[in-house]
Amino acid sequence: MVNETAEDRLRIAVFTVSLSHKSYYVVNLIFALLTLSWAGVSARKSCPDECTKYGTCNEELGRCDCPWNYTGLSCSTPHDGFCLRRVEVNTCTDGHPTLCVNACNARGDCKGGFCHCKEGFFGTDCSLSYDKSGSEIKILDRLGYRQNKRGPLIYVYELPPEYHVKRDIHKVDRPPLHLAILERLLTGGHRTTEGSKADFFYVPITSRDLKKAFLLMPVLQYISSQWPFWNATGGSRHIIPMEGDVGTCELPLLVRKFTPNITWLQFWGMHDYHPSWEHIFHNRIPCFVAGRDIVVPFMAMSSHDRFVIQTPLRPGSEQPERNTTFFFAGGICGSGRYSDVPPDCKHYKQERYSGGVRQAVYEHFHERPGWKVVTKTKDYAQDYASSNFCLAAPGGGWGKRGIVATMNGCIPVVATDMLFEAFEPEMDWGHFGVRVSQSNISSLGDLLDTYPLDELKEKQARLPCAAQHFHWSGNLGGIMKETGEFDAFNTIMAILRMRRKYPQARPEEFYSLDKEFRDFVDCKPLRADDKGQSLCTMYIGPGMLKDDRYPDACPPALYYMRRKIGPPGGALCINATNLAHCRERHWRV
Repeated sequence: MVNETAEDRLRIAVFTVSLSHKSYYVVNLIFALLTLSWAGVSARKSCPDECTKYGTCNEELGRCDCPWNYTGLSCSTPHDGFCLRRVEVNTCTDGHPTLCVNACNARGDCKGGFCHCKEGFFGTDCSLSYDKSGSEIKILDRLGYRQNKRGPLIYVYELPPEYHVKRDIHKVDRPPLHLAILERLLTGGHRTTEGSKADFFYVPITSRDLKKAFLLMPVLQYISSQWPFWNATGGSRHIIPMEGDVGTCELPLLVRKFTPNITWLQFWGMHDYHPSWEHIFHNRIPCFVAGRDIVVPFMAMSSHDRFVIQTPLRPGSEQPERNTTFFFAGGICGSGRYSDVPPDCKHYKQERYSGGVRQAVYEHFHERPGWKVVTKTKDYAQDYASSNFCLAAPGGGWGKRGIVATMNGCIPVVATDMLFEAFEPEMDWGHFGVRVSQSNISSLGDLLDTYPLDELKEKQARLPCAAQHFHWSGNLGGIMKETGEFDAFNTIMAILRMRRKYPQARPEEFYSLDKEFRDFVDCKPLRADDKGQSLCTMYIGPGMLKDDRYPDACPPALYYMRRKIGPPGGALCINATNLAHCRERHWRV
């Protein structure tokens, strides 16, 4: 075992060198030195007596995890302080399996998000167990689980439930990114239980707002005290989702300074100082660092985005005439402020809203013939489907319109300085979209009204592929009869593979560097002879089953109303005999 003084010196060293991507191999060397002793630490440990009566024994750490209504070292002390009632759910007693991560893999009872695993099984979704010798942790043992040979391999920290599933997972204003990623990681072939072999480490916690962001400090302190991997890497190769409107710029300065090497998965890609968001910059620290963080697409599933299933990109759907040159509908002077338009955006919050992009577009083009720039519209689906170009603009923070436009076959127009869109710079939005600087917004009219027809057709032909990368179809179900092979989760995995393979390359170089990545971005199946089986179409409500256009709708279930992240294991797992047999396994080699 490395003594404390030596470990501290190594931690300082790795913290310093890991700031540079060119130090990848040095970090790995130090990481290997610090984790040599972990092999013996992972042997099975026992929990206090009677732990499994009400709780779940984490046999890796000897920790007894408790449901909402019990506490103590053995979860034997009744406690009523945590119980919540929401959407007719009592978090202490509700046992519906779809309210838990991966439905506990049928190896335990679901208690309002917490899996009370059967004895011998443990983990957030009861997917872990020890072999007969008690020396090796198995994943979904005897269920046919196998690893994705292409990788990346990701170690998922098994945190106490207080840090993630016992944080009122039903009270969300959007589908919870952290749980959607977690469900796929736990079953999709990328998980490893051997941290010394991991390419990356996943911390399953949400940092949606400042209150939860402060939880990051005790979480990271807990991780560094229980496992050697954080100290060994200085936090590099560790991944945390960040669902906030302005990404990591919502985090307290203390947290940001403590986590300079973490890879953040976030909706917000502001990579440099922007005067309209001056208020969110702590000491001018950027919210997003290219090559470290990843801008991920939001999950189109809320009541405002359900119309994406009406996309004309769906094979066999009606193709409306695109007779509108440009479309945008939404708040101009602020979210929900439909009556306020320039020049009446005088309040400082209104002036900085959308970085000034929506205001500038409205001022220049709301009366232009063939253009539709309004504060609201009656039929978003029809407007997107009948337009050639659609504005991709942020609001008070991250914006979804560029993604929704792409999903509806409308060429996204990006005009916000210093802001990366989803999967930029790894993916080039200029391939299927149009980008202009904010200073050139006034010239958009001449540019788009005279856009070369051949270039217009080329970009439109690329939109169906881009839409697959932006949709979480493997979780939620398809919108265009896609297989899910190129969905948002798998795109994140592809980017992480490139970081492992080319640690010194800039992310914008990935496409030209690697044929496999290039084929993936261009939606060429891994197996050319395998056309794949399309996913069921994303289920959005009871009325959808009466619509003849969607005979392949995903089967309705309680989870769509309460979990907001799709069926257990994702849409890939519908009709699977178990979560280890999901169709995702066919993309492994």
